Amino acid sequence: MRIPLLTSLLALSLGLPAWGQDASESTSVNPVPDESWLSFPGQEAPPPPVEAMPVPPPPPRREAPARQVQPLVERVMQGPNRVSLHGALPLERGHVAVSLLVGFPLASAHVSLGVLPRFDAGGVVNTLYGIMNEVNARVRFTVLEGEGAQLALTMEGGHAFFLKPQSREVHGGRFFTGRRDWNLMPGLAGSARLGGRSRAFLELRYLLSIDTNPFLRTPLGGAPESVQTSGNVLFRTGLEVPFSERSSYVIMLGGNIHGRPEDADFMPTLSFGVVAGM
Repeated sequence: MRIPLLTSLLALSLGLPAWGQDASESTSVNPVPDESWLSFPGQEAPPPPVEAMPVPPPPPRREAPARQVQPLVERVMQGPNRVSLHGALPLERGHVAVSLLVGFPLASAHVSLGVLPRFDAGGVVNTLYGIMNEVNARVRFTVLEGEGAQLALTMEGGHAFFLKPQSREVHGGRFFTGRRDWNLMPGLAGSARLGGRSRAFLELRYLLSIDTNPFLRTPLGGAPESVQTSGNVLFRTGLEVPFSERSSYVIMLGGNIHGRPEDADFMPTLSFGVVAGM
């Protein structure tokens, strides 16, 4: 009986170290998993759709102070026309006015200076679009000056240059205008205000044409005089419509009554343009 007991104790003493070793090795190879992450919060809820979000109120608007905008026509046309070159209204002393006109038969450019309270002086260039060109001096003296109407004496004269000589010209610058080499035009001009701003004018002139190179048109007519003169009557009427106190549109019509038989008996005229003061 003693022998089996010893055998059992020996087997127990050999098996305990091996069992302890296996338990420690198994513990080191397979550690206990960490389950602390299970306590973290889950995925956050998605934001609400944009359509469901409330619309913020618009920012307050700052109202600009109201501006009283005056219409353009009323701003520009505040007073009557104070500049006129085709009527009898004199220019202010030291002031300059210019005028540009196109039409039939002549186009013209005119510049004038107010020399004295009622006296203007300047120059005029007339052209039949290259067929005839004329350079004149012009003066105007206002004899009657009122608030609504004026009356003036005018004088214009100068030299004309023709594209062709008389011997080769049939219906040219002389035929249309009645002018010759030298021309002198005394006249009478009147103007009156219409409607408070516009100004109507009327001008009557006598055109004295001086021909220094007369041409013998008939073989039996005899030797021509060295200088020949002829008389013509010019009349103009029109309207100056202002677009400011010192600038106006101009429309003018009239006619020329010629005294020479080789010129047109009557030539109608029409012009339009602008006049402005400086």
